[in-house]
Amino acid sequence: MKYLADIIKSIRQSIVSEFRVTKSESSRIPLELIEETTSVRVELPSEKVYEISLHRSTPLQGEIYALDSSSRVVETPYVFISIGAGSVFNRFTGFALDLPSLASILGLEEPLCKHIVIIPEVEPLREFYELIKSSKSVMHTNPNNVPYTSGYNRNIILAELRANIENCLLEKFAEMAKRGSTLFVDGPLVYPEKVVEAASTSKELLEVYTSSIRALNNRRVILIKKLLANGTLVVNVVKRLHRSYYLSTIDPLNLKISNVSDETYLTTALITRKVPIEKPISIGPLIIKQYSELNINRAMWYLVIPRRLHSGLERIGNYVFYRVEVLEECVERPVIDLVARDSVQLGSHLPLTLLVVDKRVKKITSSITTYFLYLTGLTSEATEHYISIL
Repeated sequence: MKYLADIIKSIRQSIVSEFRVTKSESSRIPLELIEETTSVRVELPSEKVYEISLHRSTPLQGEIYALDSSSRVVETPYVFISIGAGSVFNRFTGFALDLPSLASILGLEEPLCKHIVIIPEVEPLREFYELIKSSKSVMHTNPNNVPYTSGYNRNIILAELRANIENCLLEKFAEMAKRGSTLFVDGPLVYPEKVVEAASTSKELLEVYTSSIRALNNRRVILIKKLLANGTLVVNVVKRLHRSYYLSTIDPLNLKISNVSDETYLTTALITRKVPIEKPISIGPLIIKQYSELNINRAMWYLVIPRRLHSGLERIGNYVFYRVEVLEECVERPVIDLVARDSVQLGSHLPLTLLVVDKRVKKITSSITTYFLYLTGLTSEATEHYISIL
């Protein structure tokens, strides 16, 4: 970390001399990844709306882990920095696989994988680029070896950084996971590959972004299948449903609406009383068959959880929506039962282990960012730093 701080100091010092700032504002234009339905076929074997039991009927079998990643951004007029972290955590045993570890932050050991992006925005930058490439902590290209430059979209970089960290943790965890375990992952089984276009983004760049996400997804699927083969069930939990459109594609609740997001669909179902308003329920499973190069099929359930579990009229804002997904071959596994055991049966809306690891990784990235700013001598007034929300 000190080595990287020295590089930032050198870049800052170069601005005082002959180097010119070349910050590209177009790379800051937000690009979103959406889950399009044109490349998939959505099936519902039968209309299924199930009440989720609030009472545990059988003892919990196997260990429960959760995986999440986080990233923070530090920006100055002359350099873009994104610091990522991730963790696999078991709140029952205290097991933790953190990336980066404390020892690697202090330079006592090599990091498990790359978790930082640094893009100098000055010219000439060749000497800085070579210094950055030599660090084992820094991602300087996307998965297809396209260099990160001032023109590479920042939102896509953050998505790639977090996906890379999660893939690394999946790979390391697969080497030590116990049979019969369950791993909750914050985020979809595969990242959306459709990039919402912006007027200033060329088709060539959009293809670069799509290919990069696809490469990360291919690796992700291989690792999840490896965990499954070794006896660990991977359950992905998707909390943001405003950019996915699977439910309205087949209209399982006969709402007679189309082309609306899953979040809007579930809200409409509550308003029209197509689902019980006082009980936690699951809708599904939907089977999502992929037509694209990514040859996987997924099983999905949508959960509608009242924030107050008692009868009576509730406002729409008093509900939690999220989606649970697994590989199709796991459709007969007790997925919703496992989710319920770590959530509503404990008084939580989301799996509690997932909430714990989410807080853990945010603290790790916050601590690393504070330490890094201290090493570089940068003050909060001289930077813009924020948590990415991808």
